[in-house]
Amino acid sequence: MSAISSWILGIAGIVLVGVLVEVLLPQGKLNKLLKSIVAVATIIIIVSPLKNIDPNTLDFSKLFDPIKIDNNFVEERQKGMIVSLQEEIENNLNSNGYLSVKVKIDGVVSAEKCEIKNVFVDLENLVLLDEKLNIDKYTNIVAIIQKSIDVDKENIIIYE
Repeated sequence: MSAISSWILGIAGIVLVGVLVEVLLPQGKLNKLLKSIVAVATIIIIVSPLKNIDPNTLDFSKLFDPIKIDNNFVEERQKGMIVSLQEEIENNLNSNGYLSVKVKIDGVVSAEKCEIKNVFVDLENLVLLDEKLNIDKYTNIVAIIQKSIDVDKENIIIYE
């Protein structure tokens, strides 16, 4: 008989003894005492295999082998961060009078940092408010984007 099966039989046996004590003995001090003894014996039987474990032979590295990073989740999270940056820039441009501007960010987001390579600004559907008609829209758009994110002027590409 293997050690595990004898251990399980020991637990089942002490539980059976506990049930018999409960059923056969009348209520009183003796019943409470025997229940306590059976409870202590149950605990001893449950933890008895621990004395056979050698801590020097334990290998916890195999315990974490099944844990793997879900790369799809990480990629989707990174895409979500890029999209939220794009929306933030578009909202900043809208609040400054540059309506219907589309922004696309080419970058990589990691746990350590957000590396933005290029920012593409599509002015094809640009709508300017009346007070913005006689200004240098390109310079202002670049300034608004640089306030929103840390990117060099050369990496902001504007096209119409």
